[in-house]
Amino acid sequence: MKMVKYYVLGAILALVLTWFSPILWLSVIFAWISFSLIAVSSAYLLNYPALFRKREDGSIPIYIRWIFVPFLMGSWLYNEYARRTDKVPPFQKIDEQLYLGCRMSSQHVDMLKNNNINAILDVTAEFDGLDWTAYQLDFDYLNIPVLDHTSPTQEQLTLAINWLDQQLVEGKNVVVHCALGRGRSVLVLAAYLLARDPSLSILDAMDKIQSVRSTARLNKHQLAALEKIKNGGSLSLTKRLTLIANPVAGGGKWEVEKADILARLNEKFKVTVKETTEEINGEVLAKEALGDGAQIIVACGGDGTITEVANALTDKNVTLGVIPLGTANALCQVLHGYASKIVPISTACDVIIDGKTADIDTAQCNGRMMLLVAAVGFEEHMISAAGRGEKDSGGQFAYLKGLWEAIGKNDNLNFQVKFDDEESQHLETPSLVIANAAPLTTALAQGGNLPDVTDGKLDITWLTPQDSSDRQLLSLAELVFGPEEYKTSSDSIRHKQTPSISLYFDEEVSYAVDGEIFSASEISITTHPASLRVLTGIDHTQNNS
Repeated sequence: MKMVKYYVLGAILALVLTWFSPILWLSVIFAWISFSLIAVSSAYLLNYPALFRKREDGSIPIYIRWIFVPFLMGSWLYNEYARRTDKVPPFQKIDEQLYLGCRMSSQHVDMLKNNNINAILDVTAEFDGLDWTAYQLDFDYLNIPVLDHTSPTQEQLTLAINWLDQQLVEGKNVVVHCALGRGRSVLVLAAYLLARDPSLSILDAMDKIQSVRSTARLNKHQLAALEKIKNGGSLSLTKRLTLIANPVAGGGKWEVEKADILARLNEKFKVTVKETTEEINGEVLAKEALGDGAQIIVACGGDGTITEVANALTDKNVTLGVIPLGTANALCQVLHGYASKIVPISTACDVIIDGKTADIDTAQCNGRMMLLVAAVGFEEHMISAAGRGEKDSGGQFAYLKGLWEAIGKNDNLNFQVKFDDEESQHLETPSLVIANAAPLTTALAQGGNLPDVTDGKLDITWLTPQDSSDRQLLSLAELVFGPEEYKTSSDSIRHKQTPSISLYFDEEVSYAVDGEIFSASEISITTHPASLRVLTGIDHTQNNS
């Protein structure tokens, strides 16, 4: 590097003068200069900006400054001359909330305040930062120590651009500076623009900066370093992820799985954890996370917790992730595939990290969010029979026991049903399930193809009355094991698709919505197509079959 050559030559010259100087105090000064330049040369040759020992508040220890006084005096004189003759102002606005400039000092404080700048990213290693002055409480400050004419490491750049992004999200105006606002700071600012908008080329980013600050430029080594990081796919902003956990889901699985989940996600995201309580549910916490600027919100619990969180994210430009800790975990099977039945936590974390998204349908049932199914009859009896204690001790066997009891009773419901804009009609059935999404394990919803969560329609499945519980059990077997063609012609199974449905009863009846029990004499359900963005491990662009 050209600068190192100058420092090495200067050190050698000073050393020679030290040797041949006839005056002791001159020899001491030349020795001091030689030692200082040798130290600086070493910092460059070893790429070790930490040699200056710059602290987090921007200050350099007294003993270090005394060692480098000759170098610092030379640099200060050059920079003072360059700033006085510079054809650009000390700092300039490059983009909304983003400024680029030279090294900040106390003389710039009023100028910073007049521009409402309240955060400083210092990319120098050799100078004290502004936060070392009496004004340190007025500004958020971060130092990324980089030697002049060199480039930050990938780790430094990742820290810098994510810190910048966080400040902007919080509504702050930020100035990025190095010594003169020409090289190191330009590289960091260009990297941020590229990370924020991956469609930009390096030339686009540099043109944007140079159109405002004409002295901004990168040397060939800095340009090569930026190209290497961008082409390597490492130039990206760490997304903010809020994990909303239900600590009682699945009998307390959160405490068991918490450490492993965070170990996986903390590597890739800025993770914030919020836990539900009896007073504060997932919807309230999800709204808090939206206000905090979360880009991904992960519901960690059962289907009920997931529904609460999803209710806050409908029609929002935020992505929902799901980690299954409940008993049935039906939505996870829909979103993650059946591998989630075998290794649910690992599969869910993989899906979140991979980042593949889909826009899925939601539905409203009597004003409540519905992601999976609503049901009367067998499904409702099955869920009602499986209380928290039964689910904690027996898992999904609690549901099977409830279903068995419901089939044994073989009771029928009589009501009026209206499919979308059709005329209402009378229906008698022991089981009716209305599915927005349902895995194969939700057997009572399988009257046709596997319900498609992206088709904008509800899948309605109901059973015809049978004169005995044994015959009704055979109907259920047809649902589970029969091919679609067989079920279509079956006398026991009925199936219909519609964007909305209403049920009318003579009195209040109990009904289930996504695992929760409610009661009403009228049940109205309407789809809301493509209203929720989710992280998924399977392809939802084609209808499942």
